[in-house]
Amino acid sequence: MLVPPASQDAQIINNLYLVLYFFSAVVLVLVEGLIVYSVIKFRRRAANEMPAQVHDHTKLEILWTVLPMVLIAVIFFFAVDTLGRMQARGTFADPLSHVHGINDQVALKRISEAKKVDMVIEVTARQWVWQFKYPDSDLVVNEQLVVPANKTIRLDMVTADVIHAWWVPAFGGMIYVNPGEMSHVWFNVPAGDYLGQCNVFCGLAHAQMLSKVKVLPQNEYDQWLAQQATAMTTTTASAGDVQRGQQAFMNGPCISCHTVEGTKAKGTVAPRPLTHFAAYDQIAQIVPNTSGNLMKWLHNPQDVKPGTQMPNLNLNPQEVADLVAYLESLK
Repeated sequence: MLVPPASQDAQIINNLYLVLYFFSAVVLVLVEGLIVYSVIKFRRRAANEMPAQVHDHTKLEILWTVLPMVLIAVIFFFAVDTLGRMQARGTFADPLSHVHGINDQVALKRISEAKKVDMVIEVTARQWVWQFKYPDSDLVVNEQLVVPANKTIRLDMVTADVIHAWWVPAFGGMIYVNPGEMSHVWFNVPAGDYLGQCNVFCGLAHAQMLSKVKVLPQNEYDQWLAQQATAMTTTTASAGDVQRGQQAFMNGPCISCHTVEGTKAKGTVAPRPLTHFAAYDQIAQIVPNTSGNLMKWLHNPQDVKPGTQMPNLNLNPQEVADLVAYLESLK
């Protein structure tokens, strides 16, 4: 693999690749070696020389028929074994490790039989952002998943619109998130920052739908979780800050859809650019462009304009205030 494996699944896949690389190298050396040998051994040495013609070499024909069959059978065995290690049927040594699957009755049965996990996070895929809801709370974060290191995490994933695909190369395989179904992924990885990509075309801003995972040591994760809980319980926000709002806009999912000339925000989904947003008379062509209405819009666009494609990003009051300050500075 081009990306160093961080999870058990990624290591299993990596091991399969190594087997394939080994057999590929053997075949390459054998085939190219025979070609070079034949070119040298049977080359024409004189202008009027005719090479000896060989027909019907039974032993060679059996050999080059049987050897590929054996090679394919061996590769098939390793591939099936790898698939088994990544699903709940597991191996003889670890028969019920975990599940990667989409919710049919077999997958649901495997989930009930699989080893218990440390945390289950509900994931909603939207055009074009991943939203993560944490257990035993109303905490929802966007775009970047934060989890504790060396804990077994399960993602229960659904989509709010079209087909998406969760794929973080360092974690192993990719899995589809289909409308009307729930997909499941397990991982247990050390601390670090991991980057992936939605791996199926899901619309104009597909390339900007990244899968970001920050894995923290347990004490740092506890601190992060406490900070998020404090932010959620804050009912009032300090005055919005333009710079913080700009950072939130440029480093979050906003740039997937919106354009602000002269910046890296070059989304083409929204119906109009935000370069001179403060000069617009209305928000979403429906309500007057005032600070109060903008706060309501950012808090939950569906409340202001039912049916709008802009998702509810579950922003906290301070994030809303900062974004309002930034957007109102775009004159």
